[in-house]
Amino acid sequence: MHHFFSRYRQIPPSILKMIMAAFLIHMINASFILVLNIFLRKMGYEDGSIARFNSFRFMGVMVFAFPLGLFIKGKLLKPFLLTGSIMVPLASIFLLFSIRSGHDTLITLGFLIWGSSFMIMNVCSLPYIMRSAPEGTVSEAISLNFSSWSLATIVSGSIIGLLSRLGSTHLGAIHIIWDEFHIILAITSLSAFGFLFILGMKEAAPRSKHRKFMTHLRELGKDYDWVLIGRVLAPNMIIAIGAGLTIPFVNLFFNSVFHLDSEDFSLIGALTACLVFVSTLTIPIIRRRFGFRVAILIPQWSAILFLLILASTQLLSGYAWAFGLAVLAYVMRQPLMNMAGPMTSELGMKYVGPRNQELISAMSSSIWSASWFVSAKIFQLLREWQLEYFQIFFITAILYAIGVGFYHLLIRDFLKRETEAAQLSVPLDVPLRGMNRG
Repeated sequence: MHHFFSRYRQIPPSILKMIMAAFLIHMINASFILVLNIFLRKMGYEDGSIARFNSFRFMGVMVFAFPLGLFIKGKLLKPFLLTGSIMVPLASIFLLFSIRSGHDTLITLGFLIWGSSFMIMNVCSLPYIMRSAPEGTVSEAISLNFSSWSLATIVSGSIIGLLSRLGSTHLGAIHIIWDEFHIILAITSLSAFGFLFILGMKEAAPRSKHRKFMTHLRELGKDYDWVLIGRVLAPNMIIAIGAGLTIPFVNLFFNSVFHLDSEDFSLIGALTACLVFVSTLTIPIIRRRFGFRVAILIPQWSAILFLLILASTQLLSGYAWAFGLAVLAYVMRQPLMNMAGPMTSELGMKYVGPRNQELISAMSSSIWSASWFVSAKIFQLLREWQLEYFQIFFITAILYAIGVGFYHLLIRDFLKRETEAAQLSVPLDVPLRGMNRG
């Protein structure tokens, strides 16, 4: 146990402050994932409309992430992280009141602003870690950053469950009914303090030379290794499209098939997040002992199996035990798929080399959100065509399998290049850029 935590204790305080701010912001994201769609449904919106609104959350990231990735190269990241930590709570409040007012245009705008604000935190966090973390703690820092999402889900899910069961609260003359609107508003208010942690951060100097945005834009072909970037983004995009068909709408699946309400699904989400949190923290040990193949491929293939089981429970919903099997499959799938996330990010960052890292972080966010934008539109269309949830989940499983196959090829190429670099006694990114493009 002492050895397990020793590397985590070596993570610099500034990174820990950034991760704490990310945790608070993720609490809002978690509350959205757990109950926002159900809130929209209770406000009278059908699945197609909910998917359309969600698509604009991802469109904002799709449009702005790539320019942001170019813009931040060679710049300090603290101002951008501070901006994101302030904008996300403000955008969340705007979105909540827009939904309650029933104004479709404002809801669309709210999702667009919220997605763009959250994107700033996502794009800047990984490059900040790669700049600031000692080499021996990179895996742990990335894993701890990823685990902030699951920890936020635990806390948000627990708050949602407790406040839902509380029902209402009297604060003097004020009577608060703890419905989805007020619960998310309370979580957002708590998360608004994240900017205080960003203010206390210190930052290492950028590795790249500071240049104007238009200069970066003109030199795109010379500044970046596009073949390497493409190899990293291909499996990311395929898995993202599949995930976008399922993850944002799992709460609707449980609500439609098993009639599960917000508070019950939130508690299941919190339980699942506990497993995600533990598995994400332990994955660096697996990676150091067994390598990227075991750390990435085995959890992902296992997650696909449990996704297929989850989808099948809709066909078995007439049996009393089907709900328990669905919960078990969901609870197992989440940690297995998520625990590979830190390692795929570390693999991608190391594969492309330092000069591509800001851009690959931005493009990963952009492609992930673009894929989820496309997926939300596809989900909307498929539901309008009366496709069942289990059929959509089967499509996700197929896309996941293709993406994992691409990760197998990427890992094989990375290990080959790592061996060549070790034999030549040069940094890994040198042969990647100039000596053997393959």
